[in-house]
Amino acid sequence: MSIISKKELLKYQKSVSKRVKSLRKQREMSQLDLATLCDLEKTGVSRIENGRSNITLKTVLLLSKNLEVELKTVFEFTVC
Repeated sequence: MSIISKKELLKYQKSVSKRVKSLRKQREMSQLDLATLCDLEKTGVSRIENGRSNITLKTVLLLSKNLEVELKTVFEFTVC
């Protein structure tokens, strides 16, 4: 069985974070706007966008819904 290294996991986490930030900015939303829509703290959105939070599936679903994109769109990125 293959094990994912912490380094590899962090690369994907950072890629997702950049994608979320990009999608938010495309919609001209502030972190506070997105946090409010997702029932999160602004600091939570900041942590997500800076790659300091390993987000759950529930959070990804909330983000995609409130960014008005399909779930798969959040994962359309090039790994950093």
